[in-house]
Amino acid sequence: MEESFRRAIRKMTGSSLLRLGARPDRASEMANLSQAMDARWSIALFEHLDAAIENPHSMMAGPEMISYGATAWKIAIEDFPIIIDEYRTKFNEFRAKWMQRFATDEITRMLVQNEFVLKDDRGWFFSANSEKQRTLYFSTIHLMVGDAEKLLVNLSGRVEHLQDKLSKLWYRESAIDPVSKVLPSLEASLRDSEYVLIARLRSSLAVLARKRFDQAFKSKTKDRRFPTSVSCARDVGSLWNSSFAYENAFLAYTDDFCDYACGLTLLIGEWYRDKWLLYLRGFSRGQLDLFTHKTVE
Repeated sequence: MEESFRRAIRKMTGSSLLRLGARPDRASEMANLSQAMDARWSIALFEHLDAAIENPHSMMAGPEMISYGATAWKIAIEDFPIIIDEYRTKFNEFRAKWMQRFATDEITRMLVQNEFVLKDDRGWFFSANSEKQRTLYFSTIHLMVGDAEKLLVNLSGRVEHLQDKLSKLWYRESAIDPVSKVLPSLEASLRDSEYVLIARLRSSLAVLARKRFDQAFKSKTKDRRFPTSVSCARDVGSLWNSSFAYENAFLAYTDDFCDYACGLTLLIGEWYRDKWLLYLRGFSRGQLDLFTHKTVE
């Protein structure tokens, strides 16, 4: 996980995703895993395990590496990095586009044109009730979030397509007996849970973006006046730009959001990469005792 993504997590969510706790309990973790499995594939998984145990010869014969997908492995190790690098480039372009759209001149024009920034005899000031704040969000940040969601969905589609290709090759090449069908059945049983998780991560972008936006307008600010419309526009959403490192607060928001959205999207791609490099390497016959339950008398 890149440091820019770690910082963005803290800024966008208010906390870190890394929570260090006690050592996980094996029984409870296995129970949680089984609950996430598709019931049909879970039945198939146990049938393969039972069949392998009932036929000890199948546990002894065959190649040393079980469920090793040589052809699929070569494709995975070449194609996943290409996809991940492609979307890293796409997010660089995404960031440049939205930093340009939220340049100070553009933000000032939009705020004045839509009467978020007004002028009276004391100077320029920001005026927005809750309904106007909602309008401001949907005319700025919401559009950026929608673009980011499209990139996330697009990457998910690419890696899922590659996953389907890899699984077909893997099954055809390595699932030849009950023992070698254990890993493919385990992988298939968790597919639906993966899709649910990806959908939840996608929807979280909009939720976090809106929450971060609203935080800047929760507390009542002083009735401030500014000498120019530009200086007033720069102050709108100042909570996002607390370090004053950016020319206006929308640029600060954009940088943090891009770090988060890019990090989250690439994390999905990297997770699929790591998943398949783990599965496709299979396991050795010396590890078969992992599938048997031993009791101590």
